[in-house]
Amino acid sequence: MGRLTERVGRRGEYFVASILAQVSDTVLIVPHGAEADIVFEYKRKLYKCQVKTKTKKEKGHRKWRFDLRRGSHTKKRHFRKGALDLYAMCSLEYKNVIFLPFVPGKNEVRISDEEMKSIDSLESLRESIKSLAD
Repeated sequence: MGRLTERVGRRGEYFVASILAQVSDTVLIVPHGAEADIVFEYKRKLYKCQVKTKTKKEKGHRKWRFDLRRGSHTKKRHFRKGALDLYAMCSLEYKNVIFLPFVPGKNEVRISDEEMKSIDSLESLRESIKSLAD
């Protein structure tokens, strides 16, 4: 992974951490190479979050496409069950995050530009955590 790609990923992790810090006193960015990027506490429960960051939509696409697999430099690209609780889809362009529950084996997610632009990041977090409890 190139330095620019790593920098974009780190920017997303710190941005997501700043959103989580609004609802949690415990937000930890995990060292590079771990399965989860961030561990945080919400309502007395710990959650593991993988951050996926984009600076902009892909050229020629109407939707934001996020690859949910591990980096291409790893042999096992899928996250194992129990490794994560949530994904955080981070748009640096709009400074927004959409949180989604982890689904084993899912490779990608596509999000409309309008939804990415207008999402309430904290409400997205609350809804995703609530769906984990269901």
